[in-house]
Amino acid sequence: GGICNPPRDPRDLYTPRFVKGKGRSKIGLCPVCIESPLRGGQGQKLWLSTKFSAFNYHMQFAHGVSAMTGRPFSPPLSFRTSSRRHALKLERSEILEGRCHKCKKWVPVESIKDCEVKVKELFWWKHAATCHQGSQVPGDDDFYEQDDV
Repeated sequence: GGICNPPRDPRDLYTPRFVKGKGRSKIGLCPVCIESPLRGGQGQKLWLSTKFSAFNYHMQFAHGVSAMTGRPFSPPLSFRTSSRRHALKLERSEILEGRCHKCKKWVPVESIKDCEVKVKELFWWKHAATCHQGSQVPGDDDFYEQDDV
């Protein structure tokens, strides 16, 4: 169930297509997770609070979708590997960094801890959420891909 909640525009990946409740109890259905795995989703209904940032955090840090633009964050312009001095026993001696189109800084795109993470892009998306503020790499909003659906 839920009430239809139209997106801002046809390419808006952020806005929940269905919502339930009102005020503090309002929840939204993740428009990415509901899609089948063939289309990049999980094939599951995930309802998240829209009033206490759960929906926002999920969209930004599980899917890399900007709340401001409704589109995926732009990826790094380029990558480099940098040495880390004084790395501890369970830390990486080298770290992968990505170049940001907006601030021009080299940003770590992986944890200093030498372990696997659930969402590899998380470190970049956290930077993008605070830095990009709606800006994108030119041509980045042309992401239409023909599929069979």
